[in-house]
Amino acid sequence: MWDEENFPEYIPRGERVSYTEPITANATVRFGMNESDVVGLGSEPFLILTASADKVLSKKSKVEVGAEVFFSTFLQEYIRYRSIAFPEESITGDEDWKRAGAYLGYEMRFNRVAAFVNLGYYFYYPYDFEGRVYNRLGLKRYFGESQKIYGLVNVRAHAAKAEALEFGVGYRF
Repeated sequence: MWDEENFPEYIPRGERVSYTEPITANATVRFGMNESDVVGLGSEPFLILTASADKVLSKKSKVEVGAEVFFSTFLQEYIRYRSIAFPEESITGDEDWKRAGAYLGYEMRFNRVAAFVNLGYYFYYPYDFEGRVYNRLGLKRYFGESQKIYGLVNVRAHAAKAEALEFGVGYRF
């Protein structure tokens, strides 16, 4: 029931404080095991080196832009296999298996844990495998008092086809 006598007094909001932080650089190393769609080629390790910059928009969100280099040795074995198994495709087997890409990302933070999504494009792509556009969906965990070191786990995919489960560590400068 409505109680007029015990109704709380109006409490005005305080001055609105804008949350600002400068653009920050990041370095991340991602790694894991990967295999191609060909049965019997086996799993191969991969390494991804990433340099990025992020801008904090609020206490809970930030945007990120970055560039990365992919060293996926499964792709080297896949190219060699295709050159032998399908000579009509004019694959020599000497094609470069490394890739480089750039991405845009968004991160939503919940205390020390963050969920992130990235959309990327391979700008160096000497061998066609699954397409030039890739995406990531993952979780990040910040460590330490300054929260400059983080660990992450994510799935990198091309449209709806997953290529790799990536584990990584990074540093926020």
